[in-house]
Amino acid sequence: MPHHPLQRYVYLLAALVLTVVVLYFGRDLILLSLISALLAFMLLPMARGVERRMRAPRWLAALLATLVLVIGALGAVFFLGWQLSSFGRDLPSLQASLAQKGVAFQDWIEHITHLDRRAQVEWFNDQLSSIAEWGGKAAINLFSSTGAALAAVVPIPVFVFLLLLLKDKFRTFFQQVDQGEDGLLLTVMQRISKLSRKYLRGVVVVVLILGVLNSIGFLLLDLEYAILFGFLAGFLNVVPYIGVLIGSLFPALLALVTKDSAVYALGAIGVCVFTQFLENNFITPKVVGSSVSINPLASIVALLGFGMLWGVVGMVVALPLTGMLKIICDAIPALQPYGYLLGEEIDYPEEERLQLPFFSTRNEPPTPPAHDPPA
Repeated sequence: MPHHPLQRYVYLLAALVLTVVVLYFGRDLILLSLISALLAFMLLPMARGVERRMRAPRWLAALLATLVLVIGALGAVFFLGWQLSSFGRDLPSLQASLAQKGVAFQDWIEHITHLDRRAQVEWFNDQLSSIAEWGGKAAINLFSSTGAALAAVVPIPVFVFLLLLLKDKFRTFFQQVDQGEDGLLLTVMQRISKLSRKYLRGVVVVVLILGVLNSIGFLLLDLEYAILFGFLAGFLNVVPYIGVLIGSLFPALLALVTKDSAVYALGAIGVCVFTQFLENNFITPKVVGSSVSINPLASIVALLGFGMLWGVVGMVVALPLTGMLKIICDAIPALQPYGYLLGEEIDYPEEERLQLPFFSTRNEPPTPPAHDPPA
């Protein structure tokens, strides 16, 4: 390892550039492996429970856990399709209501700007043509990428099944690679598995709770498609910061179209703000806890960085990936300052510190080496 600061900087910069290049050009395989590994971590206790309690062979336990995953995913897809089909049947009436609202909006613009309707229509048609052109290109890209997306999703259950089936082989692999290192690599992987499992389970529970709370709030406001937009807002909460804003816009726009007063739109936004307050202060701390202890600045940088690399999927997996990176940094003495920079000022449970004594889990800055007092 070179000791000159300039050489260290050049080697570090080259490593970062090569890492970004590999993550970008290998994103399909990396995302497939990463998502499969996260889901396998989440289903691992279920597979172990079936194998031990039912004394089932390992292949059967892995198969049953994978089937639970597939059935859950198909159930969510069918529920979304059922809600969207109801929305599609009522789309003509929504268009008529939107036209009426548009006339009233034109009158308001004419009153404020003294711009007659003909000028407004000409400007609107120009904007509509550009939007239609952009929408046509987006639709073409969407339909052309649908096959690729399906091709990327279909192998995930197969990967999950194989990862659950070969879990002992991976354990032995980490033990063999880590010879002479006091089991450091295996312990790091076990902690990553625990973090992923706790985070994913927490996210699923939080989405369900937010979906129910949002739906109840929208039903109290007598909004159309309350369940659809309630669970949509809860699901978009998976993308931190941005998802909450987008999830609150849909019910607000629907309220503006279907209701006679803007109070309903403000009420829809208020429901989303209230549920987000509950999620930030009560639900997530109790359900997810400190599984991903990343400070807000590191979270935003991770969201932007992985979003630029992998799009929306990158933003979804940004936080757990950054949490895994922090675990690795905490385990390696030379990287502990970076782990401290990523983490929050929180205390981990005492049992975790006892099980993993080499981790800097308290996020304290590394202690400088002691020097002998001057003579």
